[in-house]
Amino acid sequence: MKKPLSPRSAKKVDVVIGRRIREARVAKKLSQADLGQAAGVSFQQIQKYEKAANRISASTLFAICQALETPIEGMFSEPATARKR
Repeated sequence: MKKPLSPRSAKKVDVVIGRRIREARVAKKLSQADLGQAAGVSFQQIQKYEKAANRISASTLFAICQALETPIEGMFSEPATARKR
């Protein structure tokens, strides 16, 4: 029997944002420690955000996007190939 999800559980959007953070970080050739330092969090937090183990606050997401030089809107929009027709 499946355990009911907590309201604080990671949602699909948390998984997508984590994946996009990782993709942007790797493309910029930054380590998790480098990104964490730029965003004001530990590398362990970056690991958790990328795996969607922890949800990310708006202010931290903003700091991460600034460090990655990525528009915050890009973390939420679906790629054209993933959209339903």
